[in-house]
Amino acid sequence: MKILGILGSPRRDGNTAYLLEDLAKKLNKGNEVEIIFLKDYEISPCKECYYCVENDECSIKDDMQEMYKKLKETDVIILSSPIFMGGIASRLRAFMERTWHLRKGQLMGKIGSYIIVGRRDIGAGIHEMEEYLSRLKVKKIPGVIGYGLHKGDVKEDTEAMKDLSRLTNQIINS
Repeated sequence: MKILGILGSPRRDGNTAYLLEDLAKKLNKGNEVEIIFLKDYEISPCKECYYCVENDECSIKDDMQEMYKKLKETDVIILSSPIFMGGIASRLRAFMERTWHLRKGQLMGKIGSYIIVGRRDIGAGIHEMEEYLSRLKVKKIPGVIGYGLHKGDVKEDTEAMKDLSRLTNQIINS
């Protein structure tokens, strides 16, 4: 099984990255797992030009072209983001908007889930992730919600760690 983790955090070693990497380690046995750190890619915002409606591809030629290929080839998509001002990180938002043309079922049959980490109020983060996965028509598995502000805080979140084990088992058994 191919598993693609997409990290929207600007920090490579933060709480969100920790949870995604822990999930990747648990899923690595017998699976091909790749983590994409969006900070390492040039992803322009959507221009709302509707080129993709007619051509089933984006008119912007940047690193998203590589992402489209990866999304189509993977079996499992895990989105991960810290919560900033009640919503997901801007890098992940740009990524999501640029996949608009894939909402017509091109990813149907794949598994999708998410990891979000916030300090207190998760705000619209859960809704954003759930709505996005619904629009892609993937089989959704409930995600992981972690609480923490400083590096390493999420390790003390027993509920998040329990949910990470649940997510691991659901992915393996699906």
